[in-house]
Amino acid sequence: MRWRKRDYVAAGVRHALRVGVLLFVTYAAFGGVWRNYKVAHNSARLVSLMEGDRWGSAYAANEQLLSTLGEPYRASLDFLGMPWSATVLGVNTTDPILNLAHIVATGSLQLTMLLGSLVAILLAVALGKLFCSYLCPMRLLFEIGQLIRGGLLWLETPLPNLRSKTKLGGWVLLGGLLATLTAGTGVWFLILPYLGVTSAIFVAITAGAGAGLLVIPILWWWVDVLVAPGFFCRNICPQGFLLGLLGRASLLKLRTVRQTPCPSGCRTCQLVCPYGLNPREGTHTPDCDNCGRCVPICPKRKLGRRVRLPVIASSLAALLLAPAAALAHHNKGLPHYGYYENYPQVPVEENIVVDGRWEMGATLFNFQGLDRRTADTPNDVKFFIYVYDLELDGNYQGAIDFEIVDESGEVVSSFSRARVDEELLYSTRETLPATGDYELVAHLVDLDDAPEVHLSFHVDLNQDAVSWLLLLALTGPLVPLFILVALGRTRRGRSKRMKEQLAELADVAEESLA
Repeated sequence: MRWRKRDYVAAGVRHALRVGVLLFVTYAAFGGVWRNYKVAHNSARLVSLMEGDRWGSAYAANEQLLSTLGEPYRASLDFLGMPWSATVLGVNTTDPILNLAHIVATGSLQLTMLLGSLVAILLAVALGKLFCSYLCPMRLLFEIGQLIRGGLLWLETPLPNLRSKTKLGGWVLLGGLLATLTAGTGVWFLILPYLGVTSAIFVAITAGAGAGLLVIPILWWWVDVLVAPGFFCRNICPQGFLLGLLGRASLLKLRTVRQTPCPSGCRTCQLVCPYGLNPREGTHTPDCDNCGRCVPICPKRKLGRRVRLPVIASSLAALLLAPAAALAHHNKGLPHYGYYENYPQVPVEENIVVDGRWEMGATLFNFQGLDRRTADTPNDVKFFIYVYDLELDGNYQGAIDFEIVDESGEVVSSFSRARVDEELLYSTRETLPATGDYELVAHLVDLDDAPEVHLSFHVDLNQDAVSWLLLLALTGPLVPLFILVALGRTRRGRSKRMKEQLAELADVAEESLA
């Protein structure tokens, strides 16, 4: 079936929105770095002297862009977060699962989080599972994975195509909420792949880490590519289950718009569906996420989607009900990225550990001036540290003896404080011998048993050089994947995937007859 102009527009909008989500997360993360430079230097020239002309130009361009929305720093606070919880143009949004998890973990209902969730809930009620097909970055990666699968099939690689009718999304949601009671909301980083992907991007930019957050998304991605296409989204995802419940009566649905009969034996719509749903027989709801891939492929143009005026009204109401942007503040005393009254140096590392009853966090700042190579104190590192009592739900503010221990167990520095230095923080400036891994040990001497809290951290005192070998090692494996994507996009690659699904449908039909 020949595509029409509106089909290309619809597909382009869908792809652009999902790429836009990833770009937004990236921009929001770099926004934190920009705000620190803004507070510390407020000068593109100083940023250029410190980090180079490219960073200086990027700083100036972002400031000019934000100035069109008002005072640049305040305007930057209208672009925060990720799909889990974000502020977009001043509109706060909160993932409904995050809101449920927060209620379970704390036993309290936050009005701002509830109002933020209403944006997602009202959109789901009006538009169905539109998040899954138009906004979820993991769905974009899954679709790229299917192109890679097509490339493998083009190379005649035998791959299984497992399908299951068992829906576990509700049970996964229930299990995740039960796990939240003991493990906290962090358990959802192991359950929701899109959360792991966006968080990894954010943490990689702001803290230079985050690879561990990609383990679960990569695992499910390979399952989708090699074993069971569409399995996670249709059978496992708790978000898809929840949005499916909310969108059962949505006004936007895939419908039959013409009553002409389907060609005999035609299953084109089912073959192109990433989940193997069957719009021809009307059994595609509630799993259908309105991606629209089946609309232009139908030879009789029987399928279509319609947006009615009540849908638009509901969407506008969701935006009007959203709360105003929240102002940033210290997190348990920890100076963090994007805080307006931050400290006069750009942080290079943030570390948090939970050690039994205690949580300890430390933000590190290198004091090396505009050029590390000519600095008078190239090995000086500033520490801002907080200690939090999880049982009493409050910051510890008493006496502490601190030690910094290197990998061999030798104490390279130590200091003591009778109480917190400022706000809820202990601060110090220490000289470390070299780049490497260290451990910060806090002895809480005000308590009877003088408990110890251990926090591991890494300090890089030579950050100017680019490791081209590391860059090649990271990007090299992507080359064959790009080749497979190109093969999967060819007519032969698409044909191979269609034939694979036809064979799978024939097997299902034989099983039902048996």
